[in-house]
Amino acid sequence: MSVHRCFLFLFAIKGLQAQSVLAGDRFEGKNVASIRYDPPSQPLSTADLNRVQQLSVGSPYSGAAVGETIDRMFQTGAYSDIRVDAELSGAGVAVTYLTTAKQFVGHVAVKGKVAKPPNESTLMGSSGFSLGDAFDEAAMPEADKKIKELFLKNGFYDASVRVEKELDPNSQLVSITIHVDPGKRARFEMPEVHGEAKLPEATIVRATGWRVILIHRWKHVTENLMDGGATGVKKRYQKKDRLAATVDLEKVEHDASTNRVKATLAIDAGPKIEVKAVEAKIRKGRLKRYVPVYEEGGTDNDLLVEGARNLRDYFENSGYPDVDVTFRKTAVENDTQTIEFIIARGTRKKLVQVAIEGNQFFKSSDLRERIFLTPASLRFWRGRYSEDFRKRDEEAIASLYRTNGFRDVAVTSTVEENYKGKENRIAVTYQIKEGAMWMVGTFHIEGLDPEEQKQLLPQLASGAGEPYAFLDVDADRNLVLRTLYRMGYPNATFKYDVRTSGEPHHVDLTYEVVKARQEFVRGVRVLGLTRTRLSLVEKTIALQPGDPLSQIAVNTTQQKLDDLGVFARVDSAILDQDGEARDKYVIYDVEEAHRWTMRVGVGAEIAQIGPSSTDLAAPAGGTGFSPRFLLNLSRIDFLGLDHTINFDGRISNLEQRAAITYTVPDVFKSRKRKLTFTTLYDHASDVRTFTSKREEVSVQLSQKLSKPTTIFFQYAYRRVSVANVAIPDLLVPQLAQPVRIGIFSVNLVQDRRDNPADAHHGIYNSIDAGVASNILGSQRNFGRVLGRNATYHQLPNKWVIARQTTFGVIQPFKLPADLSVTDAIPLPERFFGGGNLTMRGFGENQAGPRDIGMAAGADGTATQPTGFPLGGNALFFNSTELRFPLLGENIGGVFFHDMGNIYSSIGAMSLRFTQKNDQDFNYAVQAVGFGLRYKTPIGPIRADFAYSINPPRFVGFSGTIDQLLTCNPQLPASELASYCTGVQQRLSHFQFFFSIGQTF
Repeated sequence: MSVHRCFLFLFAIKGLQAQSVLAGDRFEGKNVASIRYDPPSQPLSTADLNRVQQLSVGSPYSGAAVGETIDRMFQTGAYSDIRVDAELSGAGVAVTYLTTAKQFVGHVAVKGKVAKPPNESTLMGSSGFSLGDAFDEAAMPEADKKIKELFLKNGFYDASVRVEKELDPNSQLVSITIHVDPGKRARFEMPEVHGEAKLPEATIVRATGWRVILIHRWKHVTENLMDGGATGVKKRYQKKDRLAATVDLEKVEHDASTNRVKATLAIDAGPKIEVKAVEAKIRKGRLKRYVPVYEEGGTDNDLLVEGARNLRDYFENSGYPDVDVTFRKTAVENDTQTIEFIIARGTRKKLVQVAIEGNQFFKSSDLRERIFLTPASLRFWRGRYSEDFRKRDEEAIASLYRTNGFRDVAVTSTVEENYKGKENRIAVTYQIKEGAMWMVGTFHIEGLDPEEQKQLLPQLASGAGEPYAFLDVDADRNLVLRTLYRMGYPNATFKYDVRTSGEPHHVDLTYEVVKARQEFVRGVRVLGLTRTRLSLVEKTIALQPGDPLSQIAVNTTQQKLDDLGVFARVDSAILDQDGEARDKYVIYDVEEAHRWTMRVGVGAEIAQIGPSSTDLAAPAGGTGFSPRFLLNLSRIDFLGLDHTINFDGRISNLEQRAAITYTVPDVFKSRKRKLTFTTLYDHASDVRTFTSKREEVSVQLSQKLSKPTTIFFQYAYRRVSVANVAIPDLLVPQLAQPVRIGIFSVNLVQDRRDNPADAHHGIYNSIDAGVASNILGSQRNFGRVLGRNATYHQLPNKWVIARQTTFGVIQPFKLPADLSVTDAIPLPERFFGGGNLTMRGFGENQAGPRDIGMAAGADGTATQPTGFPLGGNALFFNSTELRFPLLGENIGGVFFHDMGNIYSSIGAMSLRFTQKNDQDFNYAVQAVGFGLRYKTPIGPIRADFAYSINPPRFVGFSGTIDQLLTCNPQLPASELASYCTGVQQRLSHFQFFFSIGQTF
């Protein structure tokens, strides 16, 4: 049997029915034997194809049905071309739809060395290609042109750009690769200036910022520098009071032979503008703040009107409620124009009372929270008053009532002069006519299923018997639409109808909801992965095929991908978002971040510090300078997972430290859980008595319990030892031996501070409890608890009162026979304190017990005291600070009081003020002081000056270690050398600290 074929060609034009040309009607009426699609993988899902298909197997073939099917397929927006191939197959017709899917923009990448600016994101943005948009071949040359223009603006005049596309055979996506070779960036050269400059050329050039100061080398051209040049010159004129000056970048010329750029500036300096206040005195700085001509760089009437209004508000708040402010301009004379603000202040008055009358529904205290006017107080000597504020308060009160159903509320206010017969005293009274509360009578929701209504009704602000308020209706609108969007109804609409009810002061309220078409997730595609494992991304994506297509869920997943920390950029899109298809793909396009990050830091500390020495004459150390060099090297996305390897190094004359950390997030499929492995080497000389060395390995599991609260479980195994002991080894043989410590600890941290670097309000709590035991591999057995509580309270005028209390205790158990309770704890494991972070009445680590020597034992041996700190097994510190602004926005001051000490044991802890004798260190040292804070982007730089009221006194030694070894107190006095006599010493009353960051 011969095979007869016919082809149907369709061209879809919006608003017109697709037309078809058939070879005849020989297929009409014959049953459809099969329906196929070529290629088998279609841009529409099977459900969408079945929805638009007007033919069905076994039904009569119809050319009109075929045309209708193709028309509907085109309307989905998923196709650029459709043909139909019909052929006889047995007694029926086999229908094949030959389709060409519409192409959409997929992954966009930049390849080549990009010298910022512009960065890769800017290049991709200027190309005009956006993820998920329909791809247009004609846009390729335009993208090339725009990118070259961007390079030109940034000084790359020889940039080479090539834009390539690559079609994914398994999807409708087209990958765009932008190959760039920017070449060499041009430099500025001496600009050309036209017009009436009235400033020296050198001043203009300096104001452009195009040349490096001092060395006078021209900078490389960037778009920001080019645009900022004219702005900088204009600001220079404004500083010279030429507020009406105009500076235009007239043209930019590039010299290819020298690769230099010459800019031409057209300048009209204009006259000097002198702004004066007449009939009232006001500081120049305040005048500049309130009159916006200085900020905007112009003198048009709108700016002057605004300045007059600002000055009126200022004087009203200063106690002049009847002030009148006008302005006038003088003609230009001698290159100067004067703008005068005529300020008629009137009589100075004090706002002594703000009263509220007529309120029944709300308490007066609730209304006062919304009122800006304030009676005279310690903070506002004359009160806070202005006409604008009074009118604003009226509207704020009325808005609150309307929100709660009082549609007819009326709020007025009156000002009473000479209140209670006292001259120049005023009182303001707000009169409220509440009117009736309007209620919702009948309430209906149309367009929602019963189950959907059941879910939403308890959450709605409006309902039968509830107050009627527009804000409640608006809140309900947002709730309903947000819920429907989450359920996959992106085109849902919400309207409401309000009609006066038959019952007085009641309305009948109806919500009309149109859900429109529901959309579902057909699949999720991730683009741009090269190193990162797809399995890592898939674990993060909560969207699954068949889920309702919610933009909220799409955005939430995008945020989770960004939070992985392995991507520099994450974009999301819904493929053919505006198309009519029910099932749609969600696309995530990622740009992987650079795997290696290196940070280098330099810092310093100036305080009572210093390493141990063979010279025993200064157990308290001396004022020293400790430079610090920091190196941090981080490797993210290790093994294609979001694992991180981090090296942290620190070098100073007090400490050499190196740590390698391996971090595994998402432990047991929880983003709130993290596992960390650490190896640590630390060599520290920050305690005068000895140099400590710590070699440690640890494993830590952290669990975020809530946003502010995290708990840490840690096991650490370390070897600690001491060297360079200022007290000779023979005097403390047990303390100088290396000791292995195995300790398990739990640390709970709660941080509710508004800004950890510089808190103004909030609370910080931490408690660290651990136990070292033979069972854990430890050679010493002890329990350790360290707790900290800090609170911050914001006071008026940006003052802050901050307080921190720290308490700790170490308790040994299962003591070795040859060790006392004190000596059972190795020196590096003891508490040491004092200094800029704990107690500023001491130098660094100078608090607590000191070496007082030993009396003669059974063997006749005895030792001279050295006075060096030995640390302790308990601590208590309390610090209170009053922080306040001092000079401008960046310089602040601090008054502080610190108290506390390191104690030999918890049983010896005392808060008494006085020291019993020179061998007693278990008392509370007190210190007061003043500090300065200078705000910087990395935190405040601080300097603290402390005075210790009751510093400890002790007996020290004036010689060297070798001389100390020759001394024996049991010898007759005539045989002892002069240096064998102990020297009475006392820690200095004055301490000074300089470092970065707040104390706590």
